[in-house]
Amino acid sequence: MLLWTEKWSLTALLLPLLWWSCVNGEFYSSIHAMSKVFGYEQKLLQHMQKFIADNDSKLDFLKARLEEFERERNEALQWGVAYFESPLNKYLLSKRLTLDWQRIANLMAASTGEKSLSRLHQLRQRKHMPNEAELEGAIDGLLRLQSIYRLQTKHVAAGILDGVSYGTQLNAEHCLDIGQQALRFEHLQLAHAWLMEANNRLTTAEDHHQLQPQIAEKLAQVKARLSNNQGVNGTVEKIEEHSPVPENLTVLSEFDAYRYTCSGHIKPTPSDQRDLRCGYLTETHPFLLLAPLKVEELRTEPLLLLYHEVLYQSEIDVITKLTKNKIERATVTGQNSSTVSNARTSQFTFIPKTRHKVLRTIDQRVEDMTGLNLMFAEDHQFSNYGVGGHYAQHMDWFYPNAFETNQVANPEMGNRIATVLFYLTDVAQGGGTAFPIIKQLLKPEKYAAAFWYNLHASGVGDTRVLHGACPIIAGSKWVLNRWIRENYQSDKRPCELWDDSQISLSQLLELSRRASKQI
Repeated sequence: MLLWTEKWSLTALLLPLLWWSCVNGEFYSSIHAMSKVFGYEQKLLQHMQKFIADNDSKLDFLKARLEEFERERNEALQWGVAYFESPLNKYLLSKRLTLDWQRIANLMAASTGEKSLSRLHQLRQRKHMPNEAELEGAIDGLLRLQSIYRLQTKHVAAGILDGVSYGTQLNAEHCLDIGQQALRFEHLQLAHAWLMEANNRLTTAEDHHQLQPQIAEKLAQVKARLSNNQGVNGTVEKIEEHSPVPENLTVLSEFDAYRYTCSGHIKPTPSDQRDLRCGYLTETHPFLLLAPLKVEELRTEPLLLLYHEVLYQSEIDVITKLTKNKIERATVTGQNSSTVSNARTSQFTFIPKTRHKVLRTIDQRVEDMTGLNLMFAEDHQFSNYGVGGHYAQHMDWFYPNAFETNQVANPEMGNRIATVLFYLTDVAQGGGTAFPIIKQLLKPEKYAAAFWYNLHASGVGDTRVLHGACPIIAGSKWVLNRWIRENYQSDKRPCELWDDSQISLSQLLELSRRASKQI
């Protein structure tokens, strides 16, 4: 039986971050890939040092810039891996390895020091080095964080993310870069805020001379576009960074419902939580009588459960080795094919359970947790989320056209009846799993796992379990997905005597109660 107790409080564990790598030449969508490419900057610094030694009388600018880069690097080394938990630091590293180093290379292009210059160019051309797209991706991640969590530009520029200071300041040039990209992608209110912040951060005469004309030009463009935009909150003279939160949060687009759930504006009411329970699960397998599982109900219709402490550090250590150098940019299922999309900024890999006994042990545990048959589950999917990493609102179940266009591997296994989502890391800020329709936000909790049904018992996709991964503000998020297919589940989850995609059990009972009163 299921032994229910009062809710427990769990002590947060501070454990080291995992070190995992990536094979594709894209880094902003994976935090740990960013930490790997950081090592390349050391080689760039070494070539630059050799060049300056050969050109001792060269411009003092090069020495000054070297000191600046080394100071920033030493600060990163003092922080360790935690340095990359701030999206601002990841943006600054991307900028150094793209625009700043290009300027250095141009300055070094002289008859002396050609050997060092040649080596520097060769290193920058390696496929594992960041490119302009990486810088754009890092800025896009910052803007996404701002939009979804409603962060103030002046706070972000000062290194304060959702109330936490990370000690990283952006200068006028950085703010201009971000404002220009926001303008290109029509984020006009944020573009205005960043350009105004750039103007406020002009400190030297050189900054005023070089940057102020660019800032003024871009601000004029923003105001011209905003003047034709009837949705702007305020006049052209006073432009708010964020539109006001709607008074009625029940009538929203799917994306707005997702982002307001991520930001905490949409949340369950006390009446939604009144009948929920938590306790120890023992009924799905005899073994659980000896080792019951901690489980918490978050919703009953549709069912959403959170299992606590169902993964071990030793298992995560094995997973770390299995996924090393294997992750790549995640894709989404489109109309006719699976493609890379800004709706999903993460990296992933699939590993079959036959690769290691730990994966088979986890599957056995999933069977004990859910009572379902994992014979036809998909391969284990591991995902890592990087700068502003997210996966916008989506369903885990496949739409009919996915089967019709042959986008579903092993279609004979049927649709995804259920999902078990394991959290392999804690996340410092952000990174929750949002269920906007049922008003739930699951905060990542290391060793925990969420479970929900994707299909009604009738086999129809359940739209109520629309969900998405909220952007990472700071930290690293690793998850394991177990997608269970519906084949061989009829004895595990039989159909109801009615079409439960049309009417729920609680609605049916309420109708029955009303009918009995009329008799």
